[in-house]
Amino acid sequence: MRRSGEYFKDKVAIVTGSTMGIGKALALELCRRGAKVVINGRNRERLEQAEKDISGNGYYVTSCLADVTDFGDCTRLVETAIGKFGRLDILITNAGIVGYSSFESFDPAEYKKAIDSNIYGSLYPAKAAISYLKASGGSLVFISSLAGLIGMPFYSAYSIGKMSLTALTQSLRTELKGSGVHIGIVYVSFVRNEEQKRFITADGSLVPVPPRKAWLQQPREKVARSVLNLIQNRHPKVVLSAFGKLTAFIIRFIPGLARMIVAGNADK
Repeated sequence: MRRSGEYFKDKVAIVTGSTMGIGKALALELCRRGAKVVINGRNRERLEQAEKDISGNGYYVTSCLADVTDFGDCTRLVETAIGKFGRLDILITNAGIVGYSSFESFDPAEYKKAIDSNIYGSLYPAKAAISYLKASGGSLVFISSLAGLIGMPFYSAYSIGKMSLTALTQSLRTELKGSGVHIGIVYVSFVRNEEQKRFITADGSLVPVPPRKAWLQQPREKVARSVLNLIQNRHPKVVLSAFGKLTAFIIRFIPGLARMIVAGNADK
């Protein structure tokens, strides 16, 4: 059996939404540990730059331009991994749009886009990959958020999408019991994002992520290590950061207080 440090050596992984942020950090950390990685994005320029950045660190990585809300693209993404490496051991569905607006003012088309990116952006890659993950006894991991534990004001589309991943995780875990496939979900707290990270607003405009207190933000690299720890130990779920764990505790055991805190921060 492989030592702990060799767990990811030669494993084949797909990370969706990996041109920046958590996804790129995950791809880099997987490469550092010896995995063969397929990165993904919708923007050709950013995808090429991410591939250049990762390979510039001395790692081999391949890329696939694909929209994860399109099942045909997801099939092609998985086939890229199979065609290049002959197998698939890990799928991490990280891609998704953060929509910020009041429910009343959100344009319906943009609202749907935000929801679809987080629901179908995970469901479709999982559907395309599941037979290969069964063959390898691999891991399927969904990247969720604290917004997937409680509905957040002005982030209703994002909360809907992330909450759906809990349901999908629970359903697949039961359906695939005994198949050898590990199903995991990660509830990410606040992350230290790149400056170019953007939210989608009511009319589809892209705006910078609102500033947050430094002590609340986890480095992307630390998030990546936590996700890989979940995979290596085949844990069912993890809530990240001390703040996230406290928040999850309050949501579960003191729901009234959780609602008061959310309401008190609605306009901030």
